[in-house]
Amino acid sequence: MSILSISQEKCRQCYRCVQGCPTNALKIDDGKVKRIEERCILCGACYKHCPHDAIIVHTGVEQVMELLQKGEKLVACLDPTFPAVLDKGTPGQLVTALKKLGFQEVWESACGGKLVIREYQKYLDGSDKVSCISSFCPSLVLYIEKYVPELVDHLVPVVSPMVAAGMLVKQLRGPETKVVFIGSCLSRIRERMDGHSKGAVDYVLTYHDIRNILYAKGINREDQAASDFDGPRPDKGRLLSIPSGLSQSIGFDQSLLNLDFVVANGSDRAIRAIQQLQDGTIKAKFLDLLFCKGCIDGPMVDKKISGPSRRQIVANFIRSQRKKVKKAKKGQPDPPSGLNLKRTFSAKSISSPEPEEAQIQAVLRKLHKVYPDQNLDCGACGHDTCRGNAVAVIQGFSELEMCPHYLTRRMRSLYTRLEKSHKELKESHDELGQAQRQLIQTEKMASMGQLAAGVAHELNNPIGTITLFGSILQKELAHNKKWEQDIGLIIQEAERAAKIVKDLLNFSRETQVIPGLVDLNKLIEEALSLLVKQSLFHNIQVKKDLDQNIPTTFADADLLKQVFLNIILNGAQAMEGNGALFINTQFIKESKKIRIQIKDNGMGIPKKNLPRLFDPFFTTKEKGTGLGLAIVYGIVSKHKGSIKVESK
Repeated sequence: MSILSISQEKCRQCYRCVQGCPTNALKIDDGKVKRIEERCILCGACYKHCPHDAIIVHTGVEQVMELLQKGEKLVACLDPTFPAVLDKGTPGQLVTALKKLGFQEVWESACGGKLVIREYQKYLDGSDKVSCISSFCPSLVLYIEKYVPELVDHLVPVVSPMVAAGMLVKQLRGPETKVVFIGSCLSRIRERMDGHSKGAVDYVLTYHDIRNILYAKGINREDQAASDFDGPRPDKGRLLSIPSGLSQSIGFDQSLLNLDFVVANGSDRAIRAIQQLQDGTIKAKFLDLLFCKGCIDGPMVDKKISGPSRRQIVANFIRSQRKKVKKAKKGQPDPPSGLNLKRTFSAKSISSPEPEEAQIQAVLRKLHKVYPDQNLDCGACGHDTCRGNAVAVIQGFSELEMCPHYLTRRMRSLYTRLEKSHKELKESHDELGQAQRQLIQTEKMASMGQLAAGVAHELNNPIGTITLFGSILQKELAHNKKWEQDIGLIIQEAERAAKIVKDLLNFSRETQVIPGLVDLNKLIEEALSLLVKQSLFHNIQVKKDLDQNIPTTFADADLLKQVFLNIILNGAQAMEGNGALFINTQFIKESKKIRIQIKDNGMGIPKKNLPRLFDPFFTTKEKGTGLGLAIVYGIVSKHKGSIKVESK
């Protein structure tokens, strides 16, 4: 099973782990974060950066629990950082709590650190190499083996304090003893499986594992009686958890002017120091490098406690141990000699071939990050430069969408397209609605036309008969003034009915459109000339805004003049002969249509009447027939046009 895995259920694609990974060992595949095993150095940056606990660490805690239940001979080795992490109660109470879990002995792995310090001193004193690199940090060792294999020979060939402590336990307590290392480092889990460890450590658990086990077993550390640690005294070995602790323990002069050693803690600084060693910028006897900012800042420590606070806690513990009166202990007073703490390193180069320049430029163009004017190099994608991100995209370690500026640009473009599509869809919907309303109106008018034709035909003859015999009767009774006036009123109303019947026939009759080239502005002027001389228009101000650039069009001039006369007359009647009439013409180039607007400042039309305005026989006038606007609608429809009304 892999040491690290990613829970896709918990992962929210925030990509903070990808951005924090120093070796591009995490890639985005179809929007999901995936780990590239061969590129990973188990530095734990992904675990530290993930705010959603989606990075899962597999330590083998179940096997340890099973061994504890069976009563196997297990020794717990605590990393020197334990006082700053497992900080509830005293260290002595922690020892008792671990023994209650089933551990037979509890050691400080710093006793192995004491052996390692001694080995480093011997090696550096006898080495003629220009620059030696500490091999204390397994993530750093993996980084050099994978990414800078040419520097493998510069690594000090000495095992880590964890392995040295495991060897010491096996030597003093027997090879059958199971050693369980407890610390804050993920790469220690892999280190114990490497061949150089020679089975010195059987299991590696994290501080989180120990917390969970103690909680599950109901063991409160603060309720325990204090016990002493087992094993040899660690002394200087405890310093190794603090930044530059190894250099101090070896005995390097800590003066700022001493250039014999370089200390760099944290992935960025450590990688930069390695690069400077490659290009010859750094020339020092010893490079003390750690991928974390000291083990006290390892990935499995409590994020709520700050780094300086953890350092203070460990420093206080070391001081307290130095002040303690020496007394007899169960283990050996000093680590024995004779252990083989040597190890070797091997190159595991995984460098990917550099893409061709044309490929890189193609990706940069897609990202809109072409050098030298468009690149941002903001690092938000997880790469130091836009070019580095482009290379990662080509190599399959990244996706274009990892660049937030590219993503924002795409989203804006998508939003613009969606907005345009929405506008077009709305216009199409409005046009469809208008067409549907026109169709309904046309069908309604066709039905009313048929009805009107039938009614007019049936009424025409009776009305003619009434008019004829009324005229005869009026002549015969000419000597009787009263009867003559009454019969005259009958004839007048019959003639009025005849006019209505004539209008009905005109409405129902299929009007033949005879098109020709017409100038709509000229037609409007002609219609106005016929009306403005009437008394109704004496107090009406006519304002015209006629577009002189509108083209001539094919239409029936007589029918359109009838339309203009009808609408203008309706407007004048609505203003009751006093107000302003506005006429505007405009050519719309996009749709190649001519728009004519006729406005008045009359009393307006009630909202409830607007939908019925073009219905035949609908009128609010006392003497109106309700056919004028219906005829107008029919004429406009026959010209493939549309008509609508707005009113306040």
